[in-house]
Amino acid sequence: MAALWKLPILFVVENNKWAIGMSHERATSQPEIYKKASVFGMAGVEVDGMDVLAVRTVAQEAVARARAGEGPTLIECLTYRFRGHSLADPDEMRSKEEKEVWFARDPIKKLNAHLVDHQLANAEELKAIDRRIQQDIEDAVKFALDSPEPDPSELYRFVFAEDE
Repeated sequence: MAALWKLPILFVVENNKWAIGMSHERATSQPEIYKKASVFGMAGVEVDGMDVLAVRTVAQEAVARARAGEGPTLIECLTYRFRGHSLADPDEMRSKEEKEVWFARDPIKKLNAHLVDHQLANAEELKAIDRRIQQDIEDAVKFALDSPEPDPSELYRFVFAEDE
């Protein structure tokens, strides 16, 4: 529908290579997700999702296409999940070597290095940002834990259309 109506939408798929316990490549006949856009007449782009600046560039190009009336874009960000899928996933399917290769490409560390190398920030400024983020997370967790349980009557609120 988005392609048919040339809607200005960016569809972003974060392809972290793994389902709960199966490699993405083993679970599909077409592992390159961005190629699936072509059957809908949409632009499809693959980008290194471990490179913040590359993702930004691709997103800017897709936004420009959308604003020019050229419709939606499917962006597949090739990335990696550093931990198991959930508490139920002991993360036994991936080798230590595989994880180490991806850990070395950590996008936050890469961006930090870029910012320091290009004198856009220094190490202390980045540490201060990390501390603020950690504090925000701790505040949010505390708020959630300290909040009362919702009333059961609210269970279906905002799930279905409501009469006014």
